[in-house]
Order: sequence, then C-alpha cells, then structure tokens
Amino acid sequence: MSQLNALIDPLLTEELRQDVLAWRSHIHQHPELSFEEHETAAYIEAELRAMGYDDVVSPTPTSRIATLHGGKDPGRTIALRADIDALPVEEAEGLACRSVVPGVSHVCGHDAHAAMLLGTAKLLLALKDEIPGTVKFFFQHAEEQAPGGAAEMVKAGVLEGVDACVGLHVMNDPIGLVRVTTTPAVTTTCDEITVTIKGRGTHGSMPHAGVDPILVGAEMVLAMHTIVSRNLPPGRFAVVSPTIFQAGNAVNVIPDTAKIGVNFRTKSEEDRDFLFERIETVARSVAAVHGAEVDIHAVRGCAATIQDPAMIERALRVAKEVMPADKVGTGNGMTGSEDFSAFAQKVPSVYLILGGGTAEEGYPYANHHPAFRPDEGCFMEGVRIEAAMAIDFLMRP
Repeated sequence: MSQLNALIDPLLTEELRQDVLAWRSHIHQHPELSFEEHETAAYIEAELRAMGYDDVVSPTPTSRIATLHGGKDPGRTIALRADIDALPVEEAEGLACRSVVPGVSHVCGHDAHAAMLLGTAKLLLALKDEIPGTVKFFFQHAEEQAPGGAAEMVKAGVLEGVDACVGLHVMNDPIGLVRVTTTPAVTTTCDEITVTIKGRGTHGSMPHAGVDPILVGAEMVLAMHTIVSRNLPPGRFAVVSPTIFQAGNAVNVIPDTAKIGVNFRTKSEEDRDFLFERIETVARSVAAVHGAEVDIHAVRGCAATIQDPAMIERALRVAKEVMPADKVGTGNGMTGSEDFSAFAQKVPSVYLILGGGTAEEGYPYANHHPAFRPDEGCFMEGVRIEAAMAIDFLMRP
C-alpha cells in the first residue's frame, strides 16, 4: 500500500460515502442558476461548519471558501475547486432525486463536484495534524455564465498566497477513471459574436426591390464554416459554430433584418484573436457585396485552461499511486470550455476528468443533456484523487 493510500483509505468509510450521497442529493434537488446560488452556498457553509470548519468566508455573495490550516509546520497552500451552479434545463422525467425547481437542473455535474469537495474537506480535516501547510476549498459560483464566477473570485483576491490549484469535472468516461490531460490546454476558449444584418424588406413576390437579409445571412453562415478548414492547419483545434439564425415573421414578406449568433472556440490566444477578426471580416464583406449593413456585437468569454507542466506530471504520478492501473487514463483534453481558466492563469494548476459512466455502462447521456446522470460509484474516487493531490502537494514539495 502506498503512503498516500495508507493515509486516505481508512477514511474512505461507508459513513463518508453516505454523507457525500446526501450532500449531492440535496444540492441536486435544489439547483440554482449562475449568480443566484444563495441557498446552495448557505447549505455548503452550514455543512462545513458542522464538520468543524470555522474559517469559512464569502468572497462573493454566492461563493464560499473554507480553509484547513495544517497542524504541522507552515508550508505551501493548495486550493481545490468545485463549481456549484445549475443550468436552465428541465430535467428528464423518471429520474431518481429529480430537481424540484421547474426548468432548472444540475445536468452538468456540479452537484457531484460540490458533494465530492465536501467529502474531501471532511476527510482532510481528519488528517489535519498530519498536514503541513494549508488547503483551501473553493466552492465557486457561476461557472455556466460567461465570463464566469472564477474571474470574480480572482478579482476578490482568493488566490493570494495560493501556490497551486486543482479542478475536477465528472464526464462520460469509464466509471471512476481519472483522466489526466497531458497537453497544456485542457479546455478551450468560449467566445461569441452576434451579427445583426440590416437589409431592406419587400414583398415576397418582388425580391428585386429589396435587400434580402436571409440570403445575406445564409451566405455568411456558409462562409463562416470555411474559416477553420481554409485558414488553420490540421491538428490546431478550432471550431466556428453559427448557432442562431432568426429572421422574419410572415411567409410572404422578405424582412428588414436577420440575426446570426456564432459560438467559436480554440485552444490558443493567437487563434482566438484570429477568429474574432475573421468572423467579423466575413460578416462585413458578405454584407457589402449585397448592399446590406451589419451591427456586430462580440463577447469575449473564458480563456482556455492552460495547465502547469509540473502539475500535470504530479497529477499523473499521484493518480497512478492511488488508483488501480485500469482507472488511470490520459488524453488531449476537452473541446468544451471552463472558467477554471481564470485560476490557471494566475497559479500553477491542473484540471482532472473523472469518469461518471459510458454508454456501454448504461450512461449514454453527456453533460447538459436533460437525462445526464453520473454513476454514484465515481464520487468516492473523486474524493480520493482530490485528497491525494492535496496531501501530495503539501507533503512532497
């Protein structure tokens, strides 16, 4: 048995497992949207104080941080982060432990993240006398709404004195598998542009008398779909996705205006800047050809999460030490985005993927689907790897 497992395994008890399940069940049934997590944050604080944490603060109105001061000589400080907000999605019928809030649900897994971090906080509290240094538990609000709650927390000064940060996300992967992304970029940027096309409306029988914003928009959408394939080399991830096309309200009228919404993502700031410029250029150029005008509104969302190489190496070593060999994996990261990037921009960080089940294991629905549900069997493995990362970082500099 490894040194880490010798410390952690005796504390991964059935009582702790039941606690984690209860925490997850309560948070799941009472979801709150981004920036509205007042009851969720209050519940988390109450549970932390009941464990014995008296150092619990609110850096923003709907986030909480608990701090564990180790009983040995002062050392380094590591932060463990869980997001706590829900999505504006009506959860599928027939699921156990279903949301009681109409139109709001934890179908991204943040309920599990929060419950696992509460479990980690309880486990590490039992090891307080063994730990040199400090562990901070970040219960972060508003991950789902750009630019995200992490940036607010950073602005509030939560990373002052923090030496490293660890994030974890449950996703479709074999149950209990811990996946370490071995490339620096583990998530993508997330940005958007809205193009309002101003044409000239006319009767549907006389298109020559107007400027058709639907035709203009259609050409824009087709042109935008060539931006990546005709400008970026294979192997450099980027995606441009027109996701909104709105126009007209009468079948015999060519409207005055149309609106296109475009979501785009990449893994480098250079390509990010290029996509902003090229999408706008395409929109203005296509509009000019047809004699239309455009208003363009750009929103810069979260950056890509760039991991620290030493933290990647540490995470892979720790995972191999505390997990069975078939429960450790590597990969090239996600195509989705995460505002954990705000922490990773400031301190050395690593972002782990925890398997919540695959289609073959009976879990066919991915995050954000109304029927998404991770297997409860992965939760204690999340506690195990979070605790192991904290202990390893503090006890093995």
